[in-house]
Amino acid sequence: MRRTIYQLAVACCLFFIITAQLKAQPDGWTRPFPGHRVIGNLYAVGTYDLGVFLISSADGHILINTGLAESTASIRDNMAAVGFRLQDVKILLTMQAH
Repeated sequence: MRRTIYQLAVACCLFFIITAQLKAQPDGWTRPFPGHRVIGNLYAVGTYDLGVFLISSADGHILINTGLAESTASIRDNMAAVGFRLQDVKILLTMQAH
């Protein structure tokens, strides 16, 4: 009986921890924002609140930051809107230390 109560308590704790994380990311992190040229060959292709930048070059492009998995389509669409393809990215840099 005691073991069953312990297992139920652990299951409840895990449930609350997991569901609390589901809404931990602000909506702006995935909200679309139009891609645009910043200056020269630097383009902003991220979402409303997350900066994702593309540096274009003839040898391939550099993508700085990646946003979230849910923002991949938005980043791809923003790159296309400013005239580039995601598959032409040769270098991926991240600014996340964790």
